[in-house]
Amino acid sequence: MTGLNPSVDTILSISCILTNSDLAPLDSEGFNAVIHHTPQQLSQMSEWCIKTHGDSGLTQECTSSSTSAAEAAEQLLNYIKHFIPEPRRALLAGNSIHADRSFLMVEPWDRILEHLHYRLFDVSAMKEMVRRWGSDQVLMAAPRKELRHTAREDVLESIQEAQYYKTLIEGLSFVPTNLGNLAPLPAQPVILGSPTKQQQEALDMLRNNGTKTGDIGTRGDGFRTDVP
Repeated sequence: MTGLNPSVDTILSISCILTNSDLAPLDSEGFNAVIHHTPQQLSQMSEWCIKTHGDSGLTQECTSSSTSAAEAAEQLLNYIKHFIPEPRRALLAGNSIHADRSFLMVEPWDRILEHLHYRLFDVSAMKEMVRRWGSDQVLMAAPRKELRHTAREDVLESIQEAQYYKTLIEGLSFVPTNLGNLAPLPAQPVILGSPTKQQQEALDMLRNNGTKTGDIGTRGDGFRTDVP
């Protein structure tokens, strides 16, 4: 995106990889489109966007592209319908996916949302659960983001991260509760020696979304695109 405000900013590139319920891609190539923008439009981006998208080559791709937003929206909708023709079945999924959805609510992208289910699959919600309640071992084993900030790479990393959380959930054991429902059986604690100062700082950074304990930081401010 050219920024974080869907009322004034626009989508630069968009990618979609459809998966089944087991997170296996239905199509290895997926859908990818770069939207045409003029140099004047791109010059209005924030300093962060100008540098990041300039370094990745996206800015040049946008000026060279001949694909309009309306064309990309129609192509993406047709792509989704090819694999999932039934309306209100496919879930919009990804990291902090509500931010992406806010841009899809704007024309011409809104037709895509009309075909999707109203529920969202937010991978970042699972990330926050692990940060708060996961063991050190679970936290350290979680996939790391490369933060390349390209649409396709972001999608692929979201799928990889979701697959990790899927594995964790599949490994849970269940026991009956006194209410007759099923509840997860807590894992046996692993007794380890005290972490070194460096190890503890690394764990704190993971749990605090990239900031040291006590720091205010900027990584969690708003819908920063560098926060996976």
